[in-house]
Amino acid sequence: MTPLYRGTTLDRELRDGQRRPRRRCKKHLGYIADLPCVVPGCFVQPVHVAHIRYACAIDGADIVGKSMKPDDWRTLPLCAEHHLEGSRAQHRMNEMLFWSEHGINPYALARALWNVSGDMEIMRLLVARAPLLFPSRPVD
Repeated sequence: MTPLYRGTTLDRELRDGQRRPRRRCKKHLGYIADLPCVVPGCFVQPVHVAHIRYACAIDGADIVGKSMKPDDWRTLPLCAEHHLEGSRAQHRMNEMLFWSEHGINPYALARALWNVSGDMEIMRLLVARAPLLFPSRPVD
């Protein structure tokens, strides 16, 4: 817990049991849901709004426990097969490895989508060219 929220009224009223208030934006989630699956070559719609859960200090993403949802900026569009159902789905394997296999840095893409949230033309372009614009980092 950061000192900013420790023991303050803000801490008690907004935390909902989390370390700090979760940044939410239902409009942004709606925009993400209107995009095609981000996995290269998969243009399936409708998609799930998939939260990126793993921590990455380089990209400023804190650790998120199993019972907590990440901030809404940490979302990308994934079809059901790539999100939950397939044998190599995001939540059925090491998440960093999942993104590396698809050649995408998920945090760079998610942050870019957050920054242009609502401009569907640019958001679709970013998703379509994700591996070129936001290449993955090597997994150790």
